[in-house]
Amino acid sequence: MKKLASRTAQTPLVQEFTFEWNDWVIDSVDGAKKTLGSTVALSKDPGETGLTGPVANTITFDCIPLPPGAVLAGGELIIEAAYTGSTAATITLGIAGSLTTILGSTSLMAAANTRTALLLTSALQHNAAGANVRATIAYTVANATAGKARVRLMYTVDGRAGEVQVA
Repeated sequence: MKKLASRTAQTPLVQEFTFEWNDWVIDSVDGAKKTLGSTVALSKDPGETGLTGPVANTITFDCIPLPPGAVLAGGELIIEAAYTGSTAATITLGIAGSLTTILGSTSLMAAANTRTALLLTSALQHNAAGANVRATIAYTVANATAGKARVRLMYTVDGRAGEVQVA
């Protein structure tokens, strides 16, 4: 098949997932309602039925759904406010079956404004099936009392064109 020079372009898409120590999610693996670090009493919804705090626990959450054909182009983890209170608080990013393919274990207790680039050499670099980006957040010994982070992911989608460029 004869190939012609590319004349189309697309704007990269960006998705973000921002979370704080006292937010909560439904765990994507076990279906339980879990805080992202705080005790239930200190959560933003202390009256939520079935909500549990994660002392020495792990939360797994599909935080960014990607469309079929997504190709990772960049991204970062941004610590907006360091997690405090826990002995350790970490995050990994990946997909089901490969939980560290985008970001290996990284401390959420890093200083505010710390930025960690995401890995672009992974199997998810080309997301033909449309897998969700899965965050795994782990805490040890005690609950968090502060902290906020943002995951920012930039990607393009195969076959998508937003404009035509003239030669």
